[in-house]
Amino acid sequence: MRRRRSLDDLDQDIRDHLERETADNIQRGMTPAAARDAALRKFGNVTLAKEGARAVWIPIWFDQLLQDARYGLRMLRRNPGFSLVVILTLALGIGLNTAVFSVVNAVLVRPLSYPHPERLLWIATYDDRSKEEVVISPDLVAWRDHATSFEEIVGEFTGGERIDVGDEAVQARMAAVTDGFWDLTGARFAAGAPPEPGREGVVLSQAFFDRWFHGDARIVGRPVTVEGRANVVTGVLAAGFQPQLPRPPLWSAIEPGPIDFYRAAVIGPPTPATGVLLFNVIGRLKEGVSIERARDELERIRAARRVAEPRLPGPPHLRAVRYVDMLVGGARRTLLILLASVALVLLIACGNIANLLLARGSARQREIAIRTAVGAGRGRVLRQFLVESLILAAIGGAAGVAVARAAIALVVRLIPHAVPRLTETTVDGRVLAFAAATALATACLFGFAPALALWRTSVHDVLKDGGRAASAGADSIRARKALVAAELALSAVLLVGAGLMVKSFVRLTAWPPGFAPDRVLTMRMQFSGPRYRDVRSRRAYVDELLQRARAAPGVEAAGISSNGDGRMIVVVEGLPEVPREQRTRATVSTTSAAYANAIGLRVVKGRWLTDTEQERALVINETLARRVFHGQDPIGRRIMMPAAGATQSAVIVGVIADLRYANLDAAPEPEIFFDYAHAQPFGSTLAVRTAGDPSAAAPAIRTIVAGIDRTLPIFDVKPLEATLADSVAPRRFNVLLLGTFAASALLLALVGIYGVIAYSVAQRTHEIGVRMALGAQRRAVVRMVVRQGMAIAAAGILMGVAAALVLTRVIASLLYEVTPTDPVTMAVVAGGLAITAFAACCGPAFKAALVDPIVALRCE
Repeated sequence: MRRRRSLDDLDQDIRDHLERETADNIQRGMTPAAARDAALRKFGNVTLAKEGARAVWIPIWFDQLLQDARYGLRMLRRNPGFSLVVILTLALGIGLNTAVFSVVNAVLVRPLSYPHPERLLWIATYDDRSKEEVVISPDLVAWRDHATSFEEIVGEFTGGERIDVGDEAVQARMAAVTDGFWDLTGARFAAGAPPEPGREGVVLSQAFFDRWFHGDARIVGRPVTVEGRANVVTGVLAAGFQPQLPRPPLWSAIEPGPIDFYRAAVIGPPTPATGVLLFNVIGRLKEGVSIERARDELERIRAARRVAEPRLPGPPHLRAVRYVDMLVGGARRTLLILLASVALVLLIACGNIANLLLARGSARQREIAIRTAVGAGRGRVLRQFLVESLILAAIGGAAGVAVARAAIALVVRLIPHAVPRLTETTVDGRVLAFAAATALATACLFGFAPALALWRTSVHDVLKDGGRAASAGADSIRARKALVAAELALSAVLLVGAGLMVKSFVRLTAWPPGFAPDRVLTMRMQFSGPRYRDVRSRRAYVDELLQRARAAPGVEAAGISSNGDGRMIVVVEGLPEVPREQRTRATVSTTSAAYANAIGLRVVKGRWLTDTEQERALVINETLARRVFHGQDPIGRRIMMPAAGATQSAVIVGVIADLRYANLDAAPEPEIFFDYAHAQPFGSTLAVRTAGDPSAAAPAIRTIVAGIDRTLPIFDVKPLEATLADSVAPRRFNVLLLGTFAASALLLALVGIYGVIAYSVAQRTHEIGVRMALGAQRRAVVRMVVRQGMAIAAAGILMGVAAALVLTRVIASLLYEVTPTDPVTMAVVAGGLAITAFAACCGPAFKAALVDPIVALRCE
């Protein structure tokens, strides 16, 4: 509240200024009497003018706060080294916490950019043998036509399609969407409108429109060729419209990223030629409808549809959950673990700063004692310390926001799709409020220890006999040792967690013998247009492609594969029939003879495919052999071909070892490889094994391949190693962040133990001088100091390892072939911490051993 300031208030201000100025003058070397006289001369004009002063209306607390702030800033300017260390430590701790919270805010807190996102539902069907969650078009149509619990039910599927943009055709990221998608997502159009219900049409994103059509609005209403078919462009979306859509399935061979254009998906009755279409399904509930009620209705409609169409049963199980929960997936648990981990870094930073402030408080004991002796109350001095802490926290928080912005930009650029919605991460008002609250909390946290030490300081002990205060110094040393032990314990927890994650990641990315993805270049092409409607044209292109690729300089092997673009139910001749829902599903690839050598597939039984198979032949992997044949020899057995009729089949000629060559983060699934001479591939991946760096050979190989047909787009040209790295991007994200936290914590903890030992040595300089004067050897002094430091380190390490044994269980789901209590990791972390703590203790120990006894005794 505001109150009138009287002349008595001015008297109190003058007394405060006199007391502070007197303390400052004594610190400059003046005697107490001279310091008091100098202060009186400086503020005498204020005292003399007091009688003529007018009363003014200002907040008393604000005026006093300004005084404390000015004095605090002056004290920080006098100690630039101390201030810089504290600000940098705070910038690191607050910056890392703010960066992680900004990701949590974008992924878990900020609502989806949909109208009424809280009412959106993810609807999917699945079976127990596959992780895929899709909906067949008959189910989608039945739900859309008969469900009463929803305002909208729409289907979407993301894939890659070739679109003509004038003089060339480009492979673009496309989303096929059903009617109602535009209302569900709240789409905004810069030009044109969405396709009419039940009609085909194309909608361009603003970025794709600007890049390939140069912002020419005349394209709206004109046809463009998509996959060899003419589609009219009905509209261009407004800038910034990018709805959050599910991650494309692995078999779509499309990487996550912004959608280039949207194509209206018109669903017709399934035919033998077209089959059923697959969709991701999103529904918006009517207001007041529960998820359970909607799920029950969907189950009833689906059961009725399966009775009416028994030939199209679809997967047996239904899943209906909040759409945001599906998008976030397992990222919620991971992000919360990372947020808790980075909070430990902030605690370590606060411990370090508290140590620094305790040391600085010990150095300022004489100043504080003088101020107290000349009239300052303990409460006023305590407030001064807290204001100084708040100033440091404010500056450190501002620097932390800058650190967070840089860290966010770096992570988004390096691993943009490691976490759902990561590219939406920004420093908004909520993040700034978090940074401010964190800075305030840290100010209170690290300012508490020196304030408590000050409260317990005896003014009489500090001022007598030149100002030594043994008891206060001993209490300060004990507090600082406890803080450092706690820092090392927290560092041990983070290092164990990071070590487990790194070990897991190393095992996950370890290549089996013969598999060298760092020497394999891959590139994709999609057969489309009238030229490749004929199967013979596709085979002719593949033959020419392989011939030219093998002749390229530095190429050791070149093969082609459809890269798992199909799936089939495995039915083996001669084996007893099993119910349809219990049959094994397998991923299907069409490959050439040299593909196994190019990739590094290892045949464990039988042989690999040739390009001149006399009949349909196939190779299976070990997982499929175990699930279907249960130890029997599969060579020579025949598998029914679903698209060729019940009377045709293909013979198994070989079994290959399981190999994760597409997704490192997934267990091997049943897989079938057909010879491409008897198949009808629609898309292919060329794999080229090079003698050296595949990136260096990429331009020449791409030019050779493009020379066959320049109208056929070539895309995703990159080493296989990069593809595999992208498949474990979430794990790399976890390892990168947790490793950064652990390294930061280790650095802060080592600085802390070095500071405590160095300060202890400085406090015991007289004692060390006496010991050496009485005959103590320098190596005995070194042992004494190192023993003191290692005792602190041992206590911290033991506490940290014990805590890690309990806490690391929360990351068990993030590990691969590593247990959360892995003894090797625990031992390595404990040993590494002990060695680095020993190194940190050696510096102060050697400095103590070089103390000159005569100088030390004279200084005392």
